[in-house]
Amino acid sequence: MAVDHQIYTLAVVLVGDFNPVIISPFWLSSKKLIREQEAFEAKVEVIHNEIVKFELDWAKIEITKERFEIRTSLEPFFDPIRDLAISIFEILKETPIKAVGLNHLKYYAFENADQYYKIGNSLAPLGVWNDIMSDARLLSLEIVETKRKDGLNGSFRARIKPSDIKLSTPYAILFHINDEIVLPPGQEGRNREIIKHLGLAWKSSMERSNSVMDYILSKIIK
Repeated sequence: MAVDHQIYTLAVVLVGDFNPVIISPFWLSSKKLIREQEAFEAKVEVIHNEIVKFELDWAKIEITKERFEIRTSLEPFFDPIRDLAISIFEILKETPIKAVGLNHLKYYAFENADQYYKIGNSLAPLGVWNDIMSDARLLSLEIVETKRKDGLNGSFRARIKPSDIKLSTPYAILFHINDEIVLPPGQEGRNREIIKHLGLAWKSSMERSNSVMDYILSKIIK
């Protein structure tokens, strides 16, 4: 049984100390990071000292005092959200940033309940629960690599759970990879270092996240 993803959402997340109200559609336009027409057409949900949320045609941006996120489900715009995040904080070079994360969210839909439940049983055999639970099912699974293979400070997490959005069938899962790089103690605030990591780690994060998802699915889907 072959299966392909139906939706792939990619999010760039920065953790630090932000002033949300600075980053608005017209500020981006004034810095030549987006077109003026895009700023006029942006769907603004809120612009406040505590939180800013707005949507461009190709990306959603949300900023709080501790967290910056830009995401898109349009795969041709994956590189542009990286470039926009880098450009913003090359301008706001004094902003303290201590971590960068890439969230890869892939949604898969299956033809029937048997295929869907087979995934949970493959990841965590449910027979061990038969004597104490009736018709046990796996709700979610999270595996974390606490020591990164590339030697950088941070973690690599894989999560599998039921889809939180409607797909073509009700038998759908979300495969979520969180690839996070954290500056070592004493280096917090060196945003040039963390922004550099975002650029350098981009290709490897894309390749590794997709290979992990493909590998796991190949093991449980025959």
